Amino acid sequence: MADEKIKEQAPEKASGGEDFMEPVLPIRIGVDEWCFHNSMMINRMSLEDVIETVGGMDVEGIGFDYFMMSREARKDPAALKELLQENELDVVLGFGIPFALPEIFHQIMESRKEEMFDLAHDFGCKTLRVCGGFVLPNMFHKPFHIVLNKEKEINDVARKLKIFTEDAALEGFTVSLENHTDYTLSEMLEILDRVDHDKLKVTLDTGNALFHREDPVETAEKLAFFVDYTHIKDMAHTGPLLLSVPLGEGEVDIPSIIEILRNHNYDGLYSIEVNLPLWKVDREEDSLRDSIEYLKQFND
Repeated sequence: MADEKIKEQAPEKASGGEDFMEPVLPIRIGVDEWCFHNSMMINRMSLEDVIETVGGMDVEGIGFDYFMMSREARKDPAALKELLQENELDVVLGFGIPFALPEIFHQIMESRKEEMFDLAHDFGCKTLRVCGGFVLPNMFHKPFHIVLNKEKEINDVARKLKIFTEDAALEGFTVSLENHTDYTLSEMLEILDRVDHDKLKVTLDTGNALFHREDPVETAEKLAFFVDYTHIKDMAHTGPLLLSVPLGEGEVDIPSIIEILRNHNYDGLYSIEVNLPLWKVDREEDSLRDSIEYLKQFND
């Protein structure tokens, strides 16, 4: 069971003197392309533009989705691969079709899976980010999780995800399921239990718990053992709206979450996701730069 694994792997406090200090793992800063989703949506920036911009920001990695790549880049990724190598960026590749969608959409993913795996190999990926439920953004920036029967959905997601994880593991990949405003903490743990595969991990989004009125710190504590990738995101209420803001300017206790992850020896990317609303499109790059500077302080 997931809870049992958490207890078994919980870090033990060191003994043998007050002067003993565990080494502090450095923060490896990454950026998720969703930081520029508005600019991409209005065709102000391409994925290549995003990679070049991120490459000049003194970070170590980038996350982007297979479906954000152009058709040409999917068929011939050489130029994109060269661009990533020039900017020395590690890559986490996302597969954006939610597993909860009807079978016809799952078949689309299945039909493209080998191409996705080949691209992941080309980019040197070790982690493949996925999501379970179908989440629909809206103009008020509060996503809707469209679901008719939650119990059936969790069963279907776990079944499909197990097959995908087994195939990905044969290719040498780890599959990382995001808490994507679709599932509560207990539902995430239930899916992990049902799949029960050592190559199924978690992409911890530090802000999404707030959409379920759950505590981001408790979510990090309960999922920390499984975390293989992160979306480091801060959120703040503005009237009735819950909006993404630059790191350190919102309601998420980022320092406590970083401490939890470090205590669990997390050494993956801390991938910043500043998911601004469309009306703040001109603030995207500045907000990202401010967030990078915020994270750097944890390496001082």
